Amino acid sequence: MPRRTMTITVPAYIARTQLGSLLERVANRKARFVVTRSGKPTAVLLGIADFDDMLEELDPEFQKSLKAAAKEYRAGKAISLREYLKGRLGARRAG
Repeated sequence: MPRRTMTITVPAYIARTQLGSLLERVANRKARFVVTRSGKPTAVLLGIADFDDMLEELDPEFQKSLKAAAKEYRAGKAISLREYLKGRLGARRAG
């Protein structure tokens, strides 16, 4: 079972002095940090993959493609990965 990523709150003064350590935890342990100033959330420190995922989910074109794919799946137009790969490998061997 995948481990859930916990979001850790850290004051800005600690983030300033421990930035290298925080970046290591973000990169290697998939940690996420909310940086606070005077107790109020001010910024977020997270890995680039998480950031890319967030941007992708907000992209209207991506949302349209997800809806189209879901519609095709419900209409029975989907194939399994195994079937897809079998077809691709078969076509490659034939050609």
